[in-house]
Amino acid sequence: MSFFFKLVKTVNKTGVSPALKTKLVAVLIKINNIIVDMKKRSKGRPTGLQELDEIIIKSQERTVINDHLPLLFIESLRTNPGLIVELGVETGQSTFALERVARLCNSKLVSVDLADCSNVCRWEDWIFIRKNDLEFAEMFNGWCKENDIEPEIDILFIDTEHHYEQTIKEIRQWFPYLSKRAKVFFHDSNVKPVYQRKDGSLGTSRDFKRGVTRALEEYLDYSFNEEEDFVAFKNGWLIRHWANCNGFTMLEKLEAPVDR
Repeated sequence: MSFFFKLVKTVNKTGVSPALKTKLVAVLIKINNIIVDMKKRSKGRPTGLQELDEIIIKSQERTVINDHLPLLFIESLRTNPGLIVELGVETGQSTFALERVARLCNSKLVSVDLADCSNVCRWEDWIFIRKNDLEFAEMFNGWCKENDIEPEIDILFIDTEHHYEQTIKEIRQWFPYLSKRAKVFFHDSNVKPVYQRKDGSLGTSRDFKRGVTRALEEYLDYSFNEEEDFVAFKNGWLIRHWANCNGFTMLEKLEAPVDR
């Protein structure tokens, strides 16, 4: 945790007026990011896989999820998925990574968002559904039959409203479609007003009151500290969590239970 990140957290706990607090935090973030920008950033060596190199370059653009794009790509690629479902598209950051997985594995990539995000990806085989993802879940089985797609999801990416009620419903309605080897990715599992990236830069975000985290804790019957990285096994799931860049949590189905 950087000095300025600690300082921002201290300022947020003080009793100064909200207006003054906002100005102080903005100044601290700006100073912190200027200092980070003064440091030389390693371009990294080519990996031998063009798609991964493209994603690593993309991940150097600071966003709310940029730190996690290489991980999303690698873990999804390792699954060799047949069907990928992305809930939440917005500017297409996760779509950029998942599209390359789909190309390499000849997967079906279905992305769902309430807003019109049809222009974020130019891949001709990409399937975009403009609809509330909970409504689409109710018709998913029939939609798959109409489109000759097996309704078994190998990769499920969830990055929608981040509220507890929404996330709980998404778990209940989408998890029945998961395959036996599925992986599920949740973004924004450590959302705070100010977050830190791996390069030390800081960004601001809305506080969703642990919405995603609470939903995961309820589903898994497992309490965790989302501000720290961890690995755990619970209820047939391998759980891996990364605290940086608004938090990223991966659930991977295990072939055999390991709980004792």
